[in-house]
Amino acid sequence: MSIKLLNNKIVFYILVVFFAAVAVVVRVHDFGSYPADINCDESMAAVEAMALVDNGTDHLGTSYPVYFEAWGHGQMNVLYSYLLTGFLRFFEINTLIVRLPMLICSLLGIAALTLSSGIIFSKEAALFVLAFISINPWHIMQSRWALESNIFPHFLIFGLAFLWISIYWKQKLLLYISFLFFGLSLYGYGVAYAFVSIFLFCSVLFFYRSKTFKAVTLCTAIFFFFMVAWPIFLMMYINLFKLPSISVGSMTIQLFEKTTRTSDILFFSDDKIHQFFSNVRYLWNIIMLQKMDVWWNQLPAIGTMYKISLPFSVIGIVKIAQLAMKKNEAGETNYRKICSAILLINLAASLFTGLIINNVNVTRMNHIYYPLILVTAYGIYWVFSKNHYFGIFISLSYGVYFSFFCYRYFYSEDRTFINYTYDQGLEKTLVQASSYQGELCISTHQYRNDYLITEINTRYLLKLPYSYYSGGMTAEEITASGYGLSYQERFHYFADLESAIEQYDDRCVYVVNIRDREVFEKNRFIIKSEGYFSVVVPNSWIPVE
Repeated sequence: MSIKLLNNKIVFYILVVFFAAVAVVVRVHDFGSYPADINCDESMAAVEAMALVDNGTDHLGTSYPVYFEAWGHGQMNVLYSYLLTGFLRFFEINTLIVRLPMLICSLLGIAALTLSSGIIFSKEAALFVLAFISINPWHIMQSRWALESNIFPHFLIFGLAFLWISIYWKQKLLLYISFLFFGLSLYGYGVAYAFVSIFLFCSVLFFYRSKTFKAVTLCTAIFFFFMVAWPIFLMMYINLFKLPSISVGSMTIQLFEKTTRTSDILFFSDDKIHQFFSNVRYLWNIIMLQKMDVWWNQLPAIGTMYKISLPFSVIGIVKIAQLAMKKNEAGETNYRKICSAILLINLAASLFTGLIINNVNVTRMNHIYYPLILVTAYGIYWVFSKNHYFGIFISLSYGVYFSFFCYRYFYSEDRTFINYTYDQGLEKTLVQASSYQGELCISTHQYRNDYLITEINTRYLLKLPYSYYSGGMTAEEITASGYGLSYQERFHYFADLESAIEQYDDRCVYVVNIRDREVFEKNRFIIKSEGYFSVVVPNSWIPVE
């Protein structure tokens, strides 16, 4: 198939529908149940959203924070939880609903990248972008779970799409909408503070010097950005200078005394030179070599972009740079030069951010992948347009790679490893244990062995309301709710199983890692297992028929 064949409208739109269908099917297949059950960051985002709906606070009682205290030493971004609250007002919470906003934003991100690439380049190039992003491993895997920081790249591409379209249509309103999205993206991930600031500064300077927009238009766009972003910048100021928390209406801008987030930034490192070269190595390994990160971000030997993509990424960057450096032309071609320059500024800002954020992984670099997908797809399109026989070979190679990815992700033993990192079986064992009216002893021996993570997972998986675990229920309300005991009386979390048995013996139903079930005496306890966990019930709790 040659590029000329794509001029046939029937062929073109058949391919558009085909790749759009591929994109949807691979993202919704087994959605909500795989990965199983839940990642701790998903649990925290869900618990915060439930608390916001129930009480107008986070799970610690802070009124409408602009940044969650969350884990105490490590804070959490609020955008995803606030999006989730809209769904919780209409649907009962479960893992499918918790992940649904990410899926929707991911599919909208595909549409935004495809449509804007058609404006920048051509409809044929946009088809290649659609085809490539529909099978992209990074995009598929992040769309299927609700890590709150993964919402950040989607809001970035929404902002970029409106920015590119505003250049094409010369519409100031679209520019303002673009800057609103960039402002909202600051609530998606802490990396945005550096990246968005650098990118917008360079872009505004470029627009001013190239006379793309008038100075008053750019100032108005910046005003719209700060209209959304000022609480985040004020939060940064408060924490930089250790000032007291403040409230603006019902909104809280908080000081985090136990934060460890500043240690993630090069400028706060003890040995800045050594850390810089370490950052270069991490950036090279993650972006260029696509080395294995963690199971929820990528698969071994597959990578985030497929291992064969690097040459096409380089070709795409070179060809787009040539478009950006062309002499100004009158008429419709000038916008392509400007949009190409913005794309290169975006990539450069992404790489620079990767150098000043310590020891980046896929998550910390997720802002680069939409632009990287675009330039890679453009590189493949350019090669295809020059030699369609070689282009067909490339397409078949990606088809084989995509099939290999789908097999490994959905059907191979990799599924077992991924499910392990999501604590498969924890929900069913917790629900079964909670069906008994009495005390529950829950082991912290989960994928991440931590007291707070175990507690947050329990609160989400058992759908415990804020009023219950915060101590806001009266004794009568606790009795009416069916919990029987207060939260502090009913739920016990432990790391040392033998000490817990010694302390509680048959007073508790136990939820433990499946590897720890052998500690219990078989003649005194009944053990049932699910996934990687077991529920252990004392014989004395089982009624005699």
